[in-house]
Amino acid sequence: MRFSIPRYWRERQTYYRLKAAKCLDCGRVVYPYNDRCRLCGSTRVEEVELLNERAVLLTYTVIYSAAEGFEDKKPIVVGIVETTESKARLLTRITDVDVSELKTGMLLEPVLRRVNEDGESGLIYYLVSYRPVVK
Repeated sequence: MRFSIPRYWRERQTYYRLKAAKCLDCGRVVYPYNDRCRLCGSTRVEEVELLNERAVLLTYTVIYSAAEGFEDKKPIVVGIVETTESKARLLTRITDVDVSELKTGMLLEPVLRRVNEDGESGLIYYLVSYRPVVK
């Protein structure tokens, strides 16, 4: 499966730093970054990073059938998480967890994981995923 290299390069800050936007009028934090608040429509936003924030798992699904090129990554766990400090919600991959141990409300932390590579000598793609916090 080929990704658009120029698009991936342009959006790398969003992918690697979890670049989000905080509205200076209503205070809402939205991911990915947008120059307009999705709640109140204000254009008064500032960039914030969510990379150092832990998150709580709100809901999840387990995908047992994978698309071409991702067969070795089954099962794929995708969840909606809410960061603990800024209360931003993200749709993200959940990694490093046994499916039987998943439960809503569990505390997660962001980690960088290899997702795919574009051919043998192509670009290697990484994304921030979330894993359970090890106590």
